[in-house]
Amino acid sequence: MTRSAKNTGNKGEQIALDFLLGLDYRLVEKNWHCRSGEIDLIVLDGPVMVFVEVKARRGTSYGLPQEAVGSKKQVKIRRLAQCYLMVANRKEQDLRFDVVAITFPGDQEPLIEHLQGAF
Repeated sequence: MTRSAKNTGNKGEQIALDFLLGLDYRLVEKNWHCRSGEIDLIVLDGPVMVFVEVKARRGTSYGLPQEAVGSKKQVKIRRLAQCYLMVANRKEQDLRFDVVAITFPGDQEPLIEHLQGAF
């Protein structure tokens, strides 16, 4: 990953977190990781634990950010969520998988699309 792409990703994660906190979600974990990978954000929406994949892009020439969360990525995030729930001893937890897609269109404000229950 190039430095520019990493900066875009980090900036996108912070924008996504601020957006979700503005909706009264509560942060549980940011960039939680284990040997198998990383979950960008884990938040609570009321009693529901939400595992959030953040995708940020500087434009749409390579497609929309959310299109990068294909079936392989979804399977990986589900496995990571299972691991987190075991480690955190939250086996009886209602959960959901969301995607927050952020596009930075030039000099304009970032466009944020929140896909609840994306997969």
